[in-house]
Amino acid sequence: MMKRFSVLILVLAFALAMAGCDDVTTSSSVGGASLIFGLEIDESTLEIPETSTTFAPGQEIYYVFNNNEAFGSNQLTIQLLNADTDEILLEQSYDVTAENTMYANTVGFNNPGKYKVKMLIDGKTRTQQELIIQ
Repeated sequence: MMKRFSVLILVLAFALAMAGCDDVTTSSSVGGASLIFGLEIDESTLEIPETSTTFAPGQEIYYVFNNNEAFGSNQLTIQLLNADTDEILLEQSYDVTAENTMYANTVGFNNPGKYKVKMLIDGKTRTQQELIIQ
C-alpha cells in the first residue's frame, strides 16, 4: 500500500511539473549578448530595474539588447516569432551606429501566447528570449 502511495505521489509531482512547463521561458546568446525585458527603464543608464518574461496583453514592454561588443553593422533587426512554430510574426530593422553596443526600445503584444524575440546583426542571431503574454 505504501509503495502504491509513493508511486501516486511521484506521478502527481511529474504531472504538476509538466503542467508548469508552459510558464517556462528559454533564452540563448552568442558572445555574451543579452536581451532583457521589463515594464520600466532608466533611460540614462538603459537599465531595467525589474526584469520579467511574463506580461499582460497590451502592456508597453521595454527591452534592452546588449551585444557585449560593438555592433559592427549599421543595421539591427528584431524578429518576433511564435515560440511553438518559429513562424515570424513581425520583423523590423533599425538603423544603428556600428560602434554602439546597446539598443533599447519598446514592444507590445495584444494576444496571449508564448513568443520568441530574436536580435540579429547582419542576419545572424546574437540573442533570443522567450516571452509569455497572459
